[in-house]
Amino acid sequence: MDTSSTTDALMAFIACRSENELRAKVLKTILASTKAQAIAVYLPDVTGRKLVPFACDGGLPVSRLPELENEVGTERDGVLDALQTEPFHEAKTQGLSKALFCRHGSLIGHRLLLESAERNNAHQQVYVFLLMPSTSITTLQKDHAAMHVLWHSYFHLSLLLNSLDTLQKDGETQAVQSKVQKGQVDAMLSESLVGRSPQIVQVREKIAQFAQTKYAILVQGETGSGKEIVARSLHRLSQFACGPFIAENISALPANLIESELFGYKKGAFTGAMENRDGLVKRASGGTLFLDEIGDLSMDLQVKLLRILQEKKLRPLGSDNDEPVDFRLVCATHVNLREAIEQGKFRADLFYRISQLAIEVPPLRMRDGDSVHLARYFLQEIAVSEGDTPKTLSSEAMSVLEAAELKGNVRELQNCMIKAVFLAFGTDEITGTMLRQAMDEQITCAPTVQSNDAAPQSETEELMLAEKGLRTVLSDFEHRLLSNAYSRFDGDRRKMADFLQIPKRTLANKLSSFKLSNGGV
Repeated sequence: MDTSSTTDALMAFIACRSENELRAKVLKTILASTKAQAIAVYLPDVTGRKLVPFACDGGLPVSRLPELENEVGTERDGVLDALQTEPFHEAKTQGLSKALFCRHGSLIGHRLLLESAERNNAHQQVYVFLLMPSTSITTLQKDHAAMHVLWHSYFHLSLLLNSLDTLQKDGETQAVQSKVQKGQVDAMLSESLVGRSPQIVQVREKIAQFAQTKYAILVQGETGSGKEIVARSLHRLSQFACGPFIAENISALPANLIESELFGYKKGAFTGAMENRDGLVKRASGGTLFLDEIGDLSMDLQVKLLRILQEKKLRPLGSDNDEPVDFRLVCATHVNLREAIEQGKFRADLFYRISQLAIEVPPLRMRDGDSVHLARYFLQEIAVSEGDTPKTLSSEAMSVLEAAELKGNVRELQNCMIKAVFLAFGTDEITGTMLRQAMDEQITCAPTVQSNDAAPQSETEELMLAEKGLRTVLSDFEHRLLSNAYSRFDGDRRKMADFLQIPKRTLANKLSSFKLSNGGV
């Protein structure tokens, strides 16, 4: 093989995409150059006592090639003995030829010594056995340098190809894992932030994007739009997910208790402080602190919160020592904090500290098509709680929903569905009339600033739901509805059943379960 042929072969090697392709090209190149009929390549094992098959072409497959004894003192083949002192040797017997290729012919062995050890080839040797049509050791001796370059290049290029293959597989694995994780994240967020509108999809995307950071996040949106759900989703996807999620509504705390509730106190710090107590900030350490209606925090407490965020240290009331804290802060508000800054009601430095990242939760009226989708979700949720089949919405009811203003947003819609379900006793469908009646009974909450003295009525309803649970709230409402109907019709169950649109047997069962007096029929 001349220099030009060697160069062409090396260029062909570089174009290979895998080690198997590279190995096949090396074997083909040697067969073409030497005019051999078959080739078998062996490498010493880690002990050097055996030669193990590595590659072949034109003869037996690698899996059928025998291992060869290579230890001094064993009954190894004469070709191997001769190759310990000379690079080429022609076999005088047909034993090894038949063992390697299952046919007779001139067998020439060639041993190459490489400069570096690869593939655990501790002896840095490659044994090449060629089945030749006729003896031509002189010609092979001329190809020695070229064959040395080919095998040396092969081992170096194979390492590179294996590294690239590993990187590619790792990349594919990471891509699959990333896709799976994204699917899991999407599924989790879809369960908590229900909706299909582009507006809510964008919110879910921001949550997935921001959750893994440690930056403080400001969640803005109208009352009842789902700001706490966003905060909980951020926590569940964050590195703090194993830690606590501590939530507090600033506007629901009495003004004189906010400082002690947030920052804790030491025994004797004030009258009634009978023991040490950790505040919400300390209890949130290692997790997430969610402060709703942060705009209602007084200016002096804003200064204290800012110091904690900057120094990651907390000094409880009555203490002279700072305590380390590490938590992820998520704040929420339905007011415009920039306007509050201009009015001197909120510190600009705290605003920039709590709004490193921001998520705007759209009101329900801005979420295209989500009112009907959410209503069906709540009907399913109520049915599961009641052990009943879900009610459906008539086309008129869906039109009413799509046109409704719903100032209380998702919270108001959920409350409306609870009422509508009980107005639809005995039927499978909620009509537009039933839905309008349920909406007329609603206590809506317009997005206005609330004082610290009392929580908004819709928030009170939400707290009641959180404390009692959906089943209890539904049962209370059902009891009240039946009691009103009983009083209105003086216990006449036929009139009550007609009014409530349920069978008399169903009415009788419900009157019995609530221990209401049996009136006349």
